[in-house]
Amino acid sequence: MKEGTAIPRRQGSPGYRSLLAGLVALALLVAGLVTVFVLAGLRQDDKARTRERAALLASLHARETVMEQALVATTDEQETLHHLALGDMTPLHRRFGMKLNSGFGFEFVYITDARGRVIYSSERGEQNELRAFGWIRPAVVRALADGQKAALSGVVATEDAAGLLVARPFDVKVEGLDVAQPLVAITVDVIDPEFLRMVGAPASLEEVELIHQPGRGGLHTGVFIPNLYDGSEAELVWRGAHPGSKMLWGLLPAAAVLTSLLAVLFLVLMVRARRMAADLVTSEARARELAARDYLTGLLNRGAFIEALDAAIARRRNGETLALLFVDLDDFKEINDSAGHAAGDDLLRAFARRTEEALGEGGVVARFGGDEFVAVVHCREDGDLDRMVQRLFKALAPPVLLERGGEMCLSACVGAARLPQDAANGADLLRLADVALYQAKADGTGLYRLFEPGFDAARIEHRRIELELAAALDKGEITLVYQPQVDVESERIIGFEALARWDHPTQGRLLPGAFLAVAETSRLMGRFDAYVLRAALLDARALPEVTLSVNMSALNLRQGAIAGMVVAALAETGFDPARLEIEITESAILDASSEGQEALQKLRDMGVRLALDDFGTGHASLVHVRRFPITKIKIDKSFILNMGTDRDASAIVEYVIRLGRSLGITLTAEGVETREQLRFLRAFGAQQAQGYLFAPPLPLVAAAAMLERQHVADAGVASDDAAASGEPASSVGRVGEHAPEGSVASTTRRAPG
Repeated sequence: MKEGTAIPRRQGSPGYRSLLAGLVALALLVAGLVTVFVLAGLRQDDKARTRERAALLASLHARETVMEQALVATTDEQETLHHLALGDMTPLHRRFGMKLNSGFGFEFVYITDARGRVIYSSERGEQNELRAFGWIRPAVVRALADGQKAALSGVVATEDAAGLLVARPFDVKVEGLDVAQPLVAITVDVIDPEFLRMVGAPASLEEVELIHQPGRGGLHTGVFIPNLYDGSEAELVWRGAHPGSKMLWGLLPAAAVLTSLLAVLFLVLMVRARRMAADLVTSEARARELAARDYLTGLLNRGAFIEALDAAIARRRNGETLALLFVDLDDFKEINDSAGHAAGDDLLRAFARRTEEALGEGGVVARFGGDEFVAVVHCREDGDLDRMVQRLFKALAPPVLLERGGEMCLSACVGAARLPQDAANGADLLRLADVALYQAKADGTGLYRLFEPGFDAARIEHRRIELELAAALDKGEITLVYQPQVDVESERIIGFEALARWDHPTQGRLLPGAFLAVAETSRLMGRFDAYVLRAALLDARALPEVTLSVNMSALNLRQGAIAGMVVAALAETGFDPARLEIEITESAILDASSEGQEALQKLRDMGVRLALDDFGTGHASLVHVRRFPITKIKIDKSFILNMGTDRDASAIVEYVIRLGRSLGITLTAEGVETREQLRFLRAFGAQQAQGYLFAPPLPLVAAAAMLERQHVADAGVASDDAAASGEPASSVGRVGEHAPEGSVASTTRRAPG
């Protein structure tokens, strides 16, 4: 009999009971260990889900923070509201919508009134698009209906689309805008697979999905989030790591050796848990770092810099100067337009790197947006700031090698202010350094200006003129006067030049010198040119059969916008292109981009004449002029004034006239005031002239009457006084026959058309 078969029958023996007790104890031990492992595994799964939920929500919140900071950094409330009040959406779109789309990747950007009505929209960089606003609008309307006054952010989800929305009401109300206020700036980042991968990456989450109707089960883990669309809840789900379950499935087949493997498996779990916790901490730290950095240059962003500035002010020692520098790249927009955004990005990165190196470890540099940079440095001696700026200019001097080949030069304007000499706190320091930068840019390129009290007053005056001029365009306060252009031989009127005047409500009539420079630097020039051109074409219906000359600014020529502006005005008014003459200054022609040259050729192909104004004041020669489709050259009045008294001036005028005639270009002399000057011009062979000898700039009614007298004279009804005088019967009359234009002197400056 085998021992194995005999033991069961000996149930009462101590050995059997000990074995049974051992088996039971072993079974209980195994069962207990299994239970412990199962419970431990379940708890591990719960902890993993908790960590994953927290990490996902933290990542989503970090993205909201980035969007809020981008919205704050991009939105200049005063400037934005000013553009909205004027209906000037193109620069608003460029500074606001396009920056948020191209710079930060946010697909949809809107500005609504307090009832949710859209005032401005940009969808995927396209202005005035509203295809996606339908599923966003309910969230905006619900928030506004609840009296939302602070920034709003959250998820908007429907069956067809979803996005992360950030809305921020404007603090300032704008006068003259007939909409419910306050206005609200809104940006939306579309929640697509790439977005979900991005928010899931910090916690290494896979298969992250947004469920519009919650309730999905299975192996996916979820977290409920408010749905701003209708006040319900949406659910973010993902495939969880389930470390405990994986462990149990691996242990169950090996239950017999569970005890021996317990320590090893426990250690593995602990190591894995610590690694996951360390990864989560690293991801959160990385998210905080990214939220404080500019995505392109790696420099601090606006919010982080302001914190660093406050900290630097708090640490400043007595007797130490804290200097803040505002730095702005020269002609960066033109570089972007001509060389492309990739080249522009190369320049920004090079600029950031060189600025940090020039200012040294003690300086803190940040990018506020676009091509605008700011830095704070400590100065222990009076000359430290000047030396730092010179190091910066020296560092920017070498050409930048572009990644796609070629090289490009850098230059910048710098404005600086000091604490405590100029400002007492960080906000004032920023503002005054910005004022100094504005002055540097107004004075030229590659310049440095340290804040002076007069700068602020000049900027305030500039801003006043800018706002009043914008209002003047809306109210029709810009008036046109017309100065005749005559044939030198017959003194017959062959055309009129339209000149702008501002009938200011309190200062009276202003000449262009009082406001044109402001228009050119405040980007009102496009509106101004379009206004004057349209008004002149409409007025010219009272001036038949003669040419109409209208000045256009260099800004519109550089941007290539001149052709579209002229074509639109001609189409609206029905004016004959062959009667229109566009005047462009000599310096503008020489600085014209390829787009500007193409625009001039397009106008010439339409029959529009092109005149080169103020010839002789720049560096152009007639050889250079031949590269452009110029039909007329206007000799600057400074040469005409000295003709007859200055031998060099007379020689220059004669040379230009003779050479111009040989090239088939019409020559017009400006500022003709005496008969002696007219005799010189006849002798030299000039074809046309204008000036106070013939008439000052006249109101439209007087100009039309003057032209009518010429028509009557042409019909044989010349005045008896003119016949008896023995003088040739001038069809334009004498200067004394026309009332002067206010206090206009012979040095009246023309307004670009």
